[in-house]
Amino acid sequence: MARPGYMSIYADERTQGIFDEFCRIKGITKSTALTEMLDIYMLSQDEELYTELKKKALGIESARQMVAGASDVREVNDYVFMKLATAYDTEGNPLDGKETIEAYIRNCDNNGLGYTWFSTQSLHSGMQRKKVEFYNRIIKKGEIVKILFAVSGDENDIKYSAKILEIVSSRDNIRCPGDKKAVPEEFGENETGKIWIKITDIGEETKLSADMMVVGSTGSNLKQVISNSQFHFGYVNIPEE
Repeated sequence: MARPGYMSIYADERTQGIFDEFCRIKGITKSTALTEMLDIYMLSQDEELYTELKKKALGIESARQMVAGASDVREVNDYVFMKLATAYDTEGNPLDGKETIEAYIRNCDNNGLGYTWFSTQSLHSGMQRKKVEFYNRIIKKGEIVKILFAVSGDENDIKYSAKILEIVSSRDNIRCPGDKKAVPEEFGENETGKIWIKITDIGEETKLSADMMVVGSTGSNLKQVISNSQFHFGYVNIPEE
């Protein structure tokens, strides 16, 4: 018997091999890629029918959430990951990972906006444009995309997470692309980064751990990789069964 939310699709061995390599290079899960392709296929075949069926499906899902008392749609199994190293405030004082997250939590709680802009220069050329477009597109659709934070130390594990609202990336260092009030005072409005991620709902992560995850581009276990200090920013997921 098929499990709810799963489907089996047959493809010849050559096509499967190409698809596996495509997902590995793009750093996305097979389920995410298939969902996107199914949307595109149905839209191209009969836009009117697809739109009608999608409206019905969204109505059913909304009713289910109301009954369950849920306020969010499903969480995407495609996470942004960041290992926090030592950061420095505007006066040159060092902040460890815990202190850095606390600065963002304070800003999010007190700036009156309900979100904060997290910045990093971890990737030399910023995030790939298509990856940024992908995340922003599914966020606008109402799906939940999270960033997971690990902190340096003996544990090398995921300690915090936040909900992503928007991602902006550039090949060059840029200042905050949004309201400057959403930058923690520890870093100041002149803070620059190649990647800016608007986040909210920052808190301790109690359900996900590094040993549950793999790096999207290689399939390597996240716990092992970050313990070897080989991975600081990228895309991870929970392996499919």
